[in-house]
Amino acid sequence: MTITTALARHIAEAPSTWPAEVQRSALRAVIDTCACMIAGRNDAAARTISATLSRWQGGGALDLVALERTSAPWAAMVNATAAHALDYDDVLETAAAHASAVFVPALLALAQERRASGAQVLDALAISFDVMNALAAAVNYPHYSRGWHTTLTLGAPAAAAGCARLLGLDTAGAARAISAATSFSSGSKLQFGTQMKPTHAGIAAQAGILAASFAEQGLTAAGEIFEGPWSFETLFGAEGMPGFRVAKERLKGPPALAEPGAWIKAYPCCASAHRPIDAMLHLRRSAGIAARDIERVDAYVSTVVQKNLMYAVPRDEMEGRFSLNHCLAVAACRGKADLAGFTLEALADPELVAFWPKVFMHLDPEIPTNLAPASGEERCRLRVTLTCGKTLEHAIVYPSGHPQAPMSDADLARKFKDCTMGALTAAGADAALDRLLSLPNTNDVETALKALVPC
Repeated sequence: MTITTALARHIAEAPSTWPAEVQRSALRAVIDTCACMIAGRNDAAARTISATLSRWQGGGALDLVALERTSAPWAAMVNATAAHALDYDDVLETAAAHASAVFVPALLALAQERRASGAQVLDALAISFDVMNALAAAVNYPHYSRGWHTTLTLGAPAAAAGCARLLGLDTAGAARAISAATSFSSGSKLQFGTQMKPTHAGIAAQAGILAASFAEQGLTAAGEIFEGPWSFETLFGAEGMPGFRVAKERLKGPPALAEPGAWIKAYPCCASAHRPIDAMLHLRRSAGIAARDIERVDAYVSTVVQKNLMYAVPRDEMEGRFSLNHCLAVAACRGKADLAGFTLEALADPELVAFWPKVFMHLDPEIPTNLAPASGEERCRLRVTLTCGKTLEHAIVYPSGHPQAPMSDADLARKFKDCTMGALTAAGADAALDRLLSLPNTNDVETALKALVPC
């Protein structure tokens, strides 16, 4: 059996009777992603994509940026861009990719068009996670370290997998869908810190709907796209890549939403900054120090963190989310890292700007250079030198919201309300959250999405 066929068989034939843990994780992923979509709807990238696509309006899916009806692929592209715009959306660490920001907008848009139930959306979401996790087992970490943005390279076929599941495609149709979707796979990490970065999530979401819909109509595609000459492995691979036969074995394991699980982010910035932020907040609380007490901060991190956090002097909000200097300044000066810490106003705050030069990043020689995501070896060691000469240290392995340090339901509800503040009234946010919580028993997702529209 080829790799493509094995993945397609899982898409078409995996039982829909998921364990309770998987169903709960899928629902939490939808709630978190909807929160991020609303929080990101005013971001410049989301607005630009929405305005560009508005000339082709007409359809049954809701663009949550323009608040107008459009086709499912366009709605998915806009809403996924908004979901990823603030870098507040969840992460599948094995893939080093943003997952739900791609999958949820695609599945909700397609579900609106096809009048699918909430239970069908959650089932398809679990399939998308499984496929992304299997692909990640085959290609990471070498694929990501080459500079590919896995949110798009792996996100497109994984989104197509979920969309194929939602459409009820058989094994042959699902194989065509994921094969076709790899033709959308691209995206350089050089786009980190630009408006194109969140647009990668939008492209992947749109690709998922298009590829599955093409396959539904009988479009042919390569029967085996992942292995062999000119394959995904050949074109996107790198030395040390485990290979796609590992993907088959990964499908036999626990569902991806159970293990490794989705990392629901506690801070609206690059995941690479979360361990340093947690370490700073810990030292600030435990030692009772303030930013004025800090002379210097030395962060000892992995190669991936050093490469991702590339902006020592950020010029705008996007760069701020990929700046260790700014992320630690926000944590040290404000005692938290929330949405307000990553605005143009925050980037002009004299206190924060004055803190940037105090931050120094170093490679930790004890962290393997070929570190595998989700291996448990990723960590940050933070050393803070105070003005009095005293030094403080703290290390973080599992940051807040990580599957090994999960966000509580109460904290997720607070995040939802923070993200929707300004778009929904307090009562409206409560009503929207209630609607989303009832998604497993909803025959039509339209009612849940309508609750996200500002009055």
